[in-house]
Amino acid sequence: MKNCKSLILAGVFAVLVFPVVASAQNILTNGDFETGDLTGWGVFGGNEDATVNVVTPGNGPSLPGNNHVLMNNTGEALGLLLKQTTVPGTAVPGTVYYLLDMNVLEAAVGGVAFYQIFVEAEGIGIVADTGAQGPFFPSGGFETYTGTLEAPALEGDPALFLTIQITATTGADVNSTCVVQLDNVALTQGEPPVASEASSWSNVKAMY
Repeated sequence: MKNCKSLILAGVFAVLVFPVVASAQNILTNGDFETGDLTGWGVFGGNEDATVNVVTPGNGPSLPGNNHVLMNNTGEALGLLLKQTTVPGTAVPGTVYYLLDMNVLEAAVGGVAFYQIFVEAEGIGIVADTGAQGPFFPSGGFETYTGTLEAPALEGDPALFLTIQITATTGADVNSTCVVQLDNVALTQGEPPVASEASSWSNVKAMY
């Protein structure tokens, strides 16, 4: 009986304690920033008053980890942009799913945050996009944003790829600011990205 109970606990432990991560493959590189740097990402519009850095500790709610990105824009009338474009052929016709964790810490005197996702075709350019999503203002904590867009089938079957950009923009005032935390950015096809689920060992033991 004791051995049977141990086997049951071991099975439950294996199912519940370890994270259940999305089975869909994230097309983006380093979407969770757990490399500790901005590998895979480009920063545009940055200067001494507008910076993008990977910081720790701190993590968005969708996946476990230790890092997130801080976009800190205190420049006047400045668009600070974090962007990633995948290589041609990384997308196919069909539904593109997206997920990102974002927290606007500060948005003052015209400061706002947006995100936008594009489907692009090699030799053609943008063939579909979400439009600018936002503006987003301080929310008191990380929010998880999800949605879809359709990658079209095109004559000649050109190679498709994806671009995502997150913008922290300030207004035309020296006191304008926009400070954004970002984490767990995912673009997938076939299946939507799924947040992890975990239970502590103490909670599992309490079930028996």
